[in-house]
Amino acid sequence: MDNFSINSSTSNEEFIFSGRDGEFFNFEVVSENLKATRKVSTYTDDLGIANLFNKVSGYTTAWEGSESWESLEGEFLITLTCNSTGHVKIQVKLNQRNKGSEDWHLTVHLNTEIGRLPQFANEVRRFFNA
Repeated sequence: MDNFSINSSTSNEEFIFSGRDGEFFNFEVVSENLKATRKVSTYTDDLGIANLFNKVSGYTTAWEGSESWESLEGEFLITLTCNSTGHVKIQVKLNQRNKGSEDWHLTVHLNTEIGRLPQFANEVRRFFNA
């Protein structure tokens, strides 16, 4: 699979995973007023995101706290939370650290439903060949 996307259930925002090449992939967030792309490394944990989505896809009701995965260098952090009505927030933090020179940080989130997590887990597994 070349790419997959996670679409918001409440807006036109979309998270796109593409360009998998060894331990790297591209992450893109696209919305009405924003477009950002970041190359992400899965070094030491190629299946981390697939494992994260496998775990949350097993939940049929809201869970306590959050479930997350972070890249080794901290350039990418994805966190999922679910409220009591089954609404899931997927938050992604992107960072670019240049030793204090022109660093940038972006935090975005989109909304989805707990019932869509198994579909996302299947797509994530295919993307990461898990």
